[in-house]
Amino acid sequence: MGPLLEDWDIISPKDVIGSDVLLAEKRSSLTTAALPFTQSILSQVGRTLSKVQQVLSWSYGEDVKPFKPPLSDAEFHTYLNHEGQLSRPEELRLRIYHGGVEPSLRKVVWRYLLNVYPDGLTGRERMDYMKRKSREYEQLKSEWAQRASPEDLEFIRSTVLKDVLRTDRAHPYYAGPEDGPHLRALHDLLTTYAVTHPQVSYCQGMSDLASPILAVMDHEGHAFVCFCGIMKRLAANFHPDGRAMATKFAHLKLLLRHADPDFYQYLQEAGADDLFFCYRWLLLELKREFAFDDALRMLEVTWSSLPPDPPEHEVELVGPPSQVADVGFGGHRGRPMRQRHMLRPAGGGGSAFEDAVKHLTTSSQGPGSGGRLLRQASLDGLQQLRDNMGPRRDPLVQLPHPASLISSKSLSEPLLNSPDPLLSSFSRPDSPSSSSPPSTQEASPAGDMGIGSPLMQEVGSPRDTRKSLPPPPMGLPPPQEFGRGNPFMLFLCLAILLEHRDHIMRNGLDYNELAMHFDRLVRKHHLGRVLRRAKALFADYLQSEVWDSEEGAEATAPS
Repeated sequence: MGPLLEDWDIISPKDVIGSDVLLAEKRSSLTTAALPFTQSILSQVGRTLSKVQQVLSWSYGEDVKPFKPPLSDAEFHTYLNHEGQLSRPEELRLRIYHGGVEPSLRKVVWRYLLNVYPDGLTGRERMDYMKRKSREYEQLKSEWAQRASPEDLEFIRSTVLKDVLRTDRAHPYYAGPEDGPHLRALHDLLTTYAVTHPQVSYCQGMSDLASPILAVMDHEGHAFVCFCGIMKRLAANFHPDGRAMATKFAHLKLLLRHADPDFYQYLQEAGADDLFFCYRWLLLELKREFAFDDALRMLEVTWSSLPPDPPEHEVELVGPPSQVADVGFGGHRGRPMRQRHMLRPAGGGGSAFEDAVKHLTTSSQGPGSGGRLLRQASLDGLQQLRDNMGPRRDPLVQLPHPASLISSKSLSEPLLNSPDPLLSSFSRPDSPSSSSPPSTQEASPAGDMGIGSPLMQEVGSPRDTRKSLPPPPMGLPPPQEFGRGNPFMLFLCLAILLEHRDHIMRNGLDYNELAMHFDRLVRKHHLGRVLRRAKALFADYLQSEVWDSEEGAEATAPS
C-alpha cells in the first residue's frame, strides 16, 4: 500500500516564490489541522491570492536562479547519524525539493529517493545490501532462457534494442558505437526486467525511465535495483487496462479546468481538451521534455516531493508470474509476449482507460461504441482511442491521419542526424505548422480559481456553441490520490501548459498545431521557469481547502 495522507510530511515551499513576497499573515484554518504534511507547508508560507497572481504574471526575461544550491556531500552527511543511518528522511527530501543534488552525489542519494533501501541500514549494511542485490541481478540476467520462451525472448530483445539505440544517444554516456558498453547495459537491464516481470514485460518508454538511472549509477546492477524501485510506482502506467493513465489524464483535466477555466474552454473549442498531446508527459513523468541534465534535476525534485516509501524488507527484483498460463495475453495463443501485451479486446468499450476518460468527459455513449484499442503504453493507441470514441462533428477539428497523430516512435528517440517524420508525432500531413516562436510571457490567472468551464461535452456529439453556465466551485483530490500519488508532476505539466497558454490562444492553434508545437519543444523547456511556476501553484494547492477526495473518485470511476 502506498503512503497515506499523514505520511506526506515532506514538502515545505519556503522560498518557493522568493522571500520578498512571503507574508507574515494569519495562517489558513488548515494550519491547525492535525496533518503534518499541511502543517509543514503552511507553517513556512502564507500568501494571498493576489500574491499568487503576481507569481503567475511574472515576466521571465531573465534566468530564474535556483532556490537553494544543490545538496553537497558534506551537507548530506548531516542527515546521517554516527552509524551512517539516515535519521531525517523527510528533511532530506525537503532539502532536495528546494535545491536538487550535486551531480557527484546523485548515485548515493537517488537510492533513497527511489526507495531502494529498507529503513535503518548503516553505511556498511547499505554497501553489503547493494552488493548482494547486484549478485541477485547477475543471476537473474543469466536465467533469460529459463524464464521466457525462445520466441518471447527474441521479441523482447529486439524490441528493447530498437528503443535503446535511439534513447538519449546525444548524451556522451550513450554516444558512440551501437555495441558500446552503456547501450549494452541498458539493453540487458531492460530485458532482464521484462523477463522477470511478465505481467509488465517491456513497453515503449521504459528505456527513457531507465536511461537517466543507468547514467547516474554507472553500474548495471545498481541501476537495475533502482529501476525496480521506480517501477514499483510506475509499472501501472504500462498496465494493459490503462487505468493508471486514465486517472492521470482525468486529474490533469481537473487541475487545468480548476486553474485556468478560460484556457480550458479554449482547448474544448479547439478539440484538444482530451489533452492527449500530454500523453508522453504523463507516461514518462516529463523526462523527455527537458534537456538530459535538466531532466535529472527535474526528476530528483519530483521524487523528493513524494513521501518516503522504503521496502519493508528489500526491493523485490522479480515480479509476480504472468496471469496467463497457456494462452497468450488477451487470449491470443502463440503471439510473442509484447504483441499479446499490446492487444485489448474488441467491442463494448469496456477498458478502464476508455471508461474513465468517457466518465470524466460526461460521455453517455451506448454499448458497442468502443472498438479495438491498442494498449495505451504504445502511443499508437491514442490515435486508436480518439478514433473509437466517436467522430467529432466540430468543423474546426480535423483528426489527423491515423499513421501520423501519435506514432509508436514518438516515445523513442530518433536516430541521430536522421530526420524522423514521426518525431512530430501528432501532426497531420497537410496541417499547417505555426511559425511563431514559443511565447515567453507568463499567463495571468483567469477568473475565480474556484470556477471552471464545463467539462467537455459528450464525445461524438455535436458541440453546443452557446456559452454554458459555469458549474459550482469544484475541488481537487488530496495529495495522496492526486496524480495517483504524484501530485507535483501534475503541477509541472500545468506549468508547461501555462507557459505556452498565451501563445496558443493568441495564435488560435488547433489540436494538430498545438500538439506539433509541443513536439518541437522536446528537450527544450526551461527548467527554472517551469519549476518556479509549478512550485508556486503546488504551494497554493497545498495551503488551499480545495481537496475533495470524492471529486477525484468521481472523475475516474468507471461509468
